[in-house]
Amino acid sequence: MNYILLAFKGLIIGIAKIIPGVSGAMLSISLGVYERVLDIIGHPLKAKLDDFKFLFFLLIGVSGGIILFSMCVKWCLSQYYIPTMLFFAGLIIGGLPEITSEFQKNDYKFSSIVIFLISFILILIFTNLSGGSNDSINHYFLMGVIESLTTIIPGISGTAIFMALGWYESLLDVINSILTFKAPFSVSFLFILGFIVSTIMVCRVLNFVFRRYKPSAYFCVLGFMGGSLWAMFDELLKNSFNISELITGILLFILGIVSTVRINNFFSKF
Repeated sequence: MNYILLAFKGLIIGIAKIIPGVSGAMLSISLGVYERVLDIIGHPLKAKLDDFKFLFFLLIGVSGGIILFSMCVKWCLSQYYIPTMLFFAGLIIGGLPEITSEFQKNDYKFSSIVIFLISFILILIFTNLSGGSNDSINHYFLMGVIESLTTIIPGISGTAIFMALGWYESLLDVINSILTFKAPFSVSFLFILGFIVSTIMVCRVLNFVFRRYKPSAYFCVLGFMGGSLWAMFDELLKNSFNISELITGILLFILGIVSTVRINNFFSKF
C-alpha cells in the first residue's frame, strides 16, 4: 500500500476520533484498514516488518489529524453547533453503503435483527450516561480504557460518550498534551496504561469475532451507527436554531454524505 495514502487515511481517522458522533473505527472499516490493524495488534508476535510499517504510517496520520483539528473542532462546535453536527451526521450516513455492502441476502435473518436492536439500544444507553467532570488523577486511567474501547469497537463514537460524561474537552486537552509531550508524567502514564490494557484485552476478541462471525459483527456495527445517529439528532432537536443555521446545516449534511462516499470510492481503487 502507498504509505502516503495510508497516512492520509490515518489523518481522516484521527479527525473522526475527535468529532462527536463519528466513530474512528467505523471510518477505518470504510477505508479498509480496520481488520488488518486488529490482526496485527491481536497477534503481535506474528507481525512482519511490513505490518509495523503499516501501523507506523497509519499512526502518524492519526496523530496529525488529532493535533491539527482538535482545536478547530472545539471552535466550530462552540460557534456553529448545528451546522457542524449536521456535517458530522452526513459523514456517518455516507459510510453506510460500505457497511451494507458486506451483507449477503441470506445474512438478513431474525438473529441479525436482534443483534442490530441490542447494539442500537446499547449505544443509546451509553450516550445518555451523565457523569460530569472528575478531577481525580485515577479518572485518566478510566479515560484511557473508554478511549480504547470506543477506538476499537466500530460504530461507537468515543467523543459522544465523553461529551455525555462531561469529559470531552478534558479528553481533547489530554490527548493533545500527550501527543505534543506536554502532559504531566502521571497523566500520560495512567491514560496510556488504561488504553493499552483495554486494547490488549479487546483486540483478540474482536479479531476472532470478525473472522468467525463477520455478518453478525457488521449488523452490530450497523446498530451502533444507527444509535449514534439517533442520539445526535435527538441532541440537535434540543437546541434552538434560526433558518440560516438550518439551511447551512442541510447543505453541510449533504456535503458530509458526498464527502464520505467519494473518499471511500477513491480509496477502494488502491
